[in-house]
Amino acid sequence: MDKSNKTILIIAGVIIFLYILISWLAPKPLDWTPSYNTKDKIPMGMYVLNREIDSFFYTYVERSKVSVNDYFYEGIFEDSVLYDYNLLYINKDLKWNQEEITKVCRFVQEGNSAFISTIHLPDELKDSLKIEFTGKDFFPQMMMFFDTITVNLADTCLEMASVTHFKGISGSYFTAYDTTYTKVLGHVERMHNKDANFIAVRYGRGVFYLHLEPAVFTNYFLLEGDHHYYAASALSYIPSYQEVIWSLHNQTSKVISDSPYRFILSQPALKWAWYLLIAGTLFFVVFNIRRSQRAIKSIHIPVNTSVEFARTIGNMYYQEGDIRNVMHSKIIFLMERIRSEYHISTEKTDDKFIHILHLRSGKDQKIIEKLMFLVNKHLDTDYTCTVDDLSRLNTAIENFYK
Repeated sequence: MDKSNKTILIIAGVIIFLYILISWLAPKPLDWTPSYNTKDKIPMGMYVLNREIDSFFYTYVERSKVSVNDYFYEGIFEDSVLYDYNLLYINKDLKWNQEEITKVCRFVQEGNSAFISTIHLPDELKDSLKIEFTGKDFFPQMMMFFDTITVNLADTCLEMASVTHFKGISGSYFTAYDTTYTKVLGHVERMHNKDANFIAVRYGRGVFYLHLEPAVFTNYFLLEGDHHYYAASALSYIPSYQEVIWSLHNQTSKVISDSPYRFILSQPALKWAWYLLIAGTLFFVVFNIRRSQRAIKSIHIPVNTSVEFARTIGNMYYQEGDIRNVMHSKIIFLMERIRSEYHISTEKTDDKFIHILHLRSGKDQKIIEKLMFLVNKHLDTDYTCTVDDLSRLNTAIENFYK
């Protein structure tokens, strides 16, 4: 291995080693994806709320993992089993269908309440509650360009219940609502504008609490400074005597990494096997740079001595003047070549032999007949051979191999 190849391998090995070391030791960037999953520990997950929500209420908190449609089964209202309950829903989007909205509205109308914190509401629910709002999505990729937003509560006794930040807060607000049945509970302040983002809407004998900033209930804001006061104060509007049904349909699934090595890294044995494989490969590359190699013997190209051999034999026969012996040697060589190339027996060189040789070699039959005539003449007749006889035989052989 020459010096340049060694240098390249050393540089490549060092780069790979440093990349793996830095990837292993470097802190992972925070994932600001708004998942609202109770199993998720990223900033916009709800792992902390799931752990601490029982301390927010004096009553029991039931975590419902089924859909709203399945929870409010047929006949549940006739059974009168839902009395003094609050339906809690916190997520980025509210994806209830018409049947589910109808059941929730009846649930609230019967004297219960529903606390809904989301950025998007279906049109059917907005029409039922006679509200309009502007929902703004939060995109982590654009986080550095967001303005600082403040969300607070309207109650002056809850001045500490305020969040001012640019991460995660969307800035959604209500644009229209019926003041006869609606009470403003909180505001959002942005660019010198102050709008309602938290309202209570009376519906039948119950109340809808509509909140447009679900991010304040995620891990980041419950752990950052005193922001948890806002979340606790917002949830305190739920009547203390009501038991809480926390709807968590599709929000409790196990978080799956999007890494292509997630299964390998999730199994301790496979993880360490993977690390050992990488380390072993690096050691193999490094140590084989200096591996000693056995000297390779130079093999020269074989020299074709057939021409020299033929010239030597020719000179020998020429000097001795034995033309018959030369012709005989040529015929023997010709027959051996026919046997090896065309796989034909040369025991009899009759018409049948000529016909088979013509078919297998593709040569002109007249050339083959002339050649065999000279061969048979020499083999069957004992005569004094001349140079002309040798010349005719040699010409016939050369015509056959053209």
